[in-house]
Amino acid sequence: MASPFRSWTFVLALLALPPIGARAQGPTGPRLKHRAFVYWGYNRAQFTASNLHFTGPGYDFILHDVVANDRPEPFSFSGYFSPKNIWIPQYNYRAGWFLNDRWSFSVGLDHMKYVVQEGQSVLLTGTISAERSPTYATSETHAVRITPDLLLYEHTDGLNLLSVDADHYDRFWTSTNGRHALHFTEGLFVGPVIPRSDVRLFGEGLNNKFHLAGYGAGAQVGVFGVFFDRFFARANVRAGYIELPSVLTTGTAEDRARQHFWFVQENLVFGVLIGK
Repeated sequence: MASPFRSWTFVLALLALPPIGARAQGPTGPRLKHRAFVYWGYNRAQFTASNLHFTGPGYDFILHDVVANDRPEPFSFSGYFSPKNIWIPQYNYRAGWFLNDRWSFSVGLDHMKYVVQEGQSVLLTGTISAERSPTYATSETHAVRITPDLLLYEHTDGLNLLSVDADHYDRFWTSTNGRHALHFTEGLFVGPVIPRSDVRLFGEGLNNKFHLAGYGAGAQVGVFGVFFDRFFARANVRAGYIELPSVLTTGTAEDRARQHFWFVQENLVFGVLIGK
């Protein structure tokens, strides 16, 4: 699995830059103050290993240091831009407002995908009764291999982070006509996580309903470019923590899983500024 922190070199490089507000001399550039904005784009994500804690009638056990990956849709024009398919890839959308030329506040959704890697060997601790699973009944600590008869575990209809973001903008370049500009951005985000979890435990389960399973929070850095005083593109790296204390599993009320992990997400979005 690719390291979940492969993007930190980029993050640290941006954070190490000296203050740049004084460089923004000459043309004032496109005005951001009191303008609304909307955007749409796509993401990749990486996750740290996670302990999966399963509880229900006849079992209470933990799978330790479980590895998971995202699941990007292979790129094609129709797969990413056809109206009937735009909800399939890993996407981001957001709407917000600029308080002034330096700060914006927004609400939006990051639709990441999280898939436990099949075939990995992990440590199992806890108990499983023979009534619940004759194959995996145990009260001892031992290594197991994650196969479909033990576990399939995905948040592929969305590891959906619905967040409120606060972002700061430092302009470092303006075109001579004042209609184009580039900014560094830094910000914070927090919000609930509402996945639709597809789980098969001991061969039992389903693609569950959307469910408020926990929350996420973190920080982000990136580059924000405005073009023709109206359109913009933003390349961003978001890093944070997700806590999921209530994941739906087999579809029965008593069966639950819980987990927490860190993540890094890279996204590229395109949007429009509204107002003057």
